Amino acid sequence: MSQKSTGLSITIASLTRKLSLALFLVGFINYPSLSQVKQAEIVGKPLINEDRVTIRIQVKGEEYRPITGLFDTDFRLLVDEQEVNFRPKDWKSPEETVPPRAWIIVLLDFSGSMQAEDSRGTTKIEGAIKATSKFIEVLGERGAKTQVAIVPFGEAGPGCEGYTVNNNTLDKFFSARDFKLQNYLDYLAKLTPCASTNLYEPLNQAIRFLANTDDPRFYVPEESNKPQPRLSIILLSDGYHNKPNEEQDFQTLKLLLRRNDQIIVHTLGYGLTPEQLGQKYKLGRPATRQDLGYGEGKVPLEEFVDRDRLAEIAHLTGGIAMFSGEAQVIASSLQIFLNALLGEYEITYTDPKAERARKHSIQVVVNYPDGSVVISEPKSYTTTVFGRSLPLSRRLTMLLYVFLLMGLGGILPFWFWGQWLKREALDD
Repeated sequence: MSQKSTGLSITIASLTRKLSLALFLVGFINYPSLSQVKQAEIVGKPLINEDRVTIRIQVKGEEYRPITGLFDTDFRLLVDEQEVNFRPKDWKSPEETVPPRAWIIVLLDFSGSMQAEDSRGTTKIEGAIKATSKFIEVLGERGAKTQVAIVPFGEAGPGCEGYTVNNNTLDKFFSARDFKLQNYLDYLAKLTPCASTNLYEPLNQAIRFLANTDDPRFYVPEESNKPQPRLSIILLSDGYHNKPNEEQDFQTLKLLLRRNDQIIVHTLGYGLTPEQLGQKYKLGRPATRQDLGYGEGKVPLEEFVDRDRLAEIAHLTGGIAMFSGEAQVIASSLQIFLNALLGEYEITYTDPKAERARKHSIQVVVNYPDGSVVISEPKSYTTTVFGRSLPLSRRLTMLLYVFLLMGLGGILPFWFWGQWLKREALDD
């Protein structure tokens, strides 16, 4: 999912009739950086039930990280440019909503450098597997409808068969609550990483696999009322793309990411930062690819993690990029990814103009904890009812009136007619 612009020119033109919103937009223009680091988005299709509409909202802050501590008073709805109220009980926090169906591929780096110890003395592969295990455990508690595939990757080399990523290895999904996932992690923990890092090809394969629109698991028909499943890839690596045509390979990956913006990629770098490497090897500056090698003034190849590329990959899709050299922080980072995947607010409201086949536009205005305000891109939907359903009390009142009219217009005339016939008979 690529980062979306706020469409200020369209929004300003459409909301000039409402003073409060106009003031909001003026403030938004005065602080353009807010549009770059904060985002409110209506995800999926609005769900329609007669005149009731349900939407789900993702709220992100800096570095695309989810904001999950908001209240109902922090949200406003605009339907066809007019503000629409909703009841507090019709608002749900991310902890209250039923998580959407999701398909997650965890790409786990199995290069030889994963045998090295992190900054706390834990081998990277041990830290990565423990973090993934905790991620699966929490995911099973929160997202029963989530399917996960754990896929090790690494290119073959001398004395190492490598870990191939293809449709067969990718298509091994299990429910987050299935014990087979933990069994597979236990199996991986017994293996010895030995491969070299080809960072982009496994990601290319995973994106193409999830981008198959003919697969009904990943894509629902346009006419269906079912919500679109969330598609996500988590890339955990402690290295860099060590192929000679790195820039060309990255541009190919970049194009693929842009063509499939419905797939979110989160990246997790495991190792020392460029700044830490620069300090460790006395470079006097952050380490770069040009500093790689062996000998004095060089950074060993197995220690370099391409933090900037990992961040760029995530940000191209609206995903989160995390980086750390400690297993505990790696585990915490995966929990942030989990919140980004499942952390959606939900609002249900009554459509103010519910008429069959009428098209509407909905936007959400969100107040952030720091006082800034963000407005979402418009999302369209079409109502499916003949007018709004009347409240039960009104329907009962109308039914009472119907019986009253039937009594006055039908029963009473027959009663008077019967009385008249009796009098006529007595007179005879």
